[in-house]
Amino acid sequence: MASFRVPYPKEPERRKALFDKAVAKMGSYGTCEGTPDEGTFQAKTPIGQLAGSYRSEPGSEEVEFVIDKKPMLVPLAMIQSEAKKFVSTA
Repeated sequence: MASFRVPYPKEPERRKALFDKAVAKMGSYGTCEGTPDEGTFQAKTPIGQLAGSYRSEPGSEEVEFVIDKKPMLVPLAMIQSEAKKFVSTA
């Protein structure tokens, strides 16, 4: 199990918009269950499964991801980098 944090909007409207965009993008790869503040996710990739949880206190400017399962060939730093990239383009 590993974890990392990425920037996250603290305004509820921006947070909900980003969350909805992430859930829509994840829809073709797996599932996400929860709210903009906390939940779980799982996805299938061509090289293995990705699963974990996320949590952000209301008003916080970060979200913490806990990765429970990831493809062995994918470093955690790559997952973190992709999460940061997604947030910055939203």
